[in-house]
Amino acid sequence: MSDHPLNYTAYLIDLDGTVYLGKQALPTVRETLQKLRKLGKRLLFLTNDASRRREKIAAKLLNMGIEVAPQEILNPSYIAIHYLYQHFPGAPVFVIGEGDLADELSQAGLQLCDDPARIRVVLVSTDHRFNYRKLKIAFDAIRHGAAFLATNADRTYPGQNGEEMPDTGAIIAAIEACTAHPLDVLLGKPATTMAELALEILALPAAECLLIGDNPETDIRMGHRAKIPTALVRSGIAANLNPLSESDSPNYVFSQLGDIFKT
Repeated sequence: MSDHPLNYTAYLIDLDGTVYLGKQALPTVRETLQKLRKLGKRLLFLTNDASRRREKIAAKLLNMGIEVAPQEILNPSYIAIHYLYQHFPGAPVFVIGEGDLADELSQAGLQLCDDPARIRVVLVSTDHRFNYRKLKIAFDAIRHGAAFLATNADRTYPGQNGEEMPDTGAIIAAIEACTAHPLDVLLGKPATTMAELALEILALPAAECLLIGDNPETDIRMGHRAKIPTALVRSGIAANLNPLSESDSPNYVFSQLGDIFKT
């Protein structure tokens, strides 16, 4: 680990709560990212949001004045496609999710299905329209032997005004409660799958990267598991967390992303 937070070669940066809240960029983020690029730092952006494809996330950032290439973004749907092709080729998948997730999987050639007798994988993500029908399909499929996967396990996410909103973790808990079957595979943070792919893309060792995020339970925990140094920003979920548990303690703590230049 470097002594100073600017001594790393690459930065793995969380989006929601670190770069923006809702549709608004957080203070000094644009300038901070520009400064990091001018210093020759390599940037990757990590998100547990599977509802938007990477191109739409890049477009959202551009609307905030932040230029990021889709290839610089890693989200759970991108990881899910790779994982399902590797471990469940041709398997019918039942998706509990919203936005672009189902379309992305379908366009990638994966077979979507809502027949519990045929489903081999139940993939859970954020879903504001989660209901009893979806719960029952997942229940029956898992009872028939389907694998239980999730894009993320966040209990909450930061809303437009910073208030906490229920997230995928609540849906996972509902399915686990009725099936008595624990989640088989977590694809997003804090599992190390996303971090390992990021290091592979960068072709760098973990010690040369700094992972920055606002959620100790996902961002910081993933960094610890992947042996990547971490920085917590108190601009999102962490704004109201105090004190932090020892297992989720970061190497650095900032009030906001721009403070990386103030240390």
